[in-house]
Amino acid sequence: MAQEKFYNEYEELKNNLEDDEEILFMDGVHPQHNSTCASAWIEKGKTKTIKSNTGRRRININGVYNADSQEILINESETINAETTIDFLIEIEKYYQNKSRIIIIVDNARYYKNKKVTEHLETSKIEFWFLPPYSPNLNLIERLWKLLRKNVINNKYYETFKKFKNSILDFFKNSGSYKEEIANFIGKKMQLFDQ
Repeated sequence: MAQEKFYNEYEELKNNLEDDEEILFMDGVHPQHNSTCASAWIEKGKTKTIKSNTGRRRININGVYNADSQEILINESETINAETTIDFLIEIEKYYQNKSRIIIIVDNARYYKNKKVTEHLETSKIEFWFLPPYSPNLNLIERLWKLLRKNVINNKYYETFKKFKNSILDFFKNSGSYKEEIANFIGKKMQLFDQ
């Protein structure tokens, strides 16, 4: 019932949004430099070898997604913590400087609930709306991460970490060229599961 309650509150917020207000969806993602086999056609009785890496290196990205404009902002850093989250929130405020209120829907990750982040938000035009626990289906940016995996990570092998990282960052850098695919894949509606 917590998901349904959140969904209804979100719909009310969306329907009463002022022109100088914005709603964004935020989350962190940590792709590992390793092969991920999502699907393969292998003849019965045959063995297929898949190249892989150690998976010890990863890229850390904090991102926001605007469901109305399909705008994507990311912050790539060594780690996602309170400091890098605050730096990203400052970037978001600059990007949406013409907005008086920015509502960001987030999960309950420690770096979003950190005391320093909470203190920063007290003097910010950004307001966090925390999702109910275990509700990734309500965070539209989760679908963006799925699209990233589909287009860039799954069934692909990257010899070096640099090539892996550049391919991921290029996905976001060039996201404007496939806005229609993003809009269709992600949509604008949260998905409620039967509880």
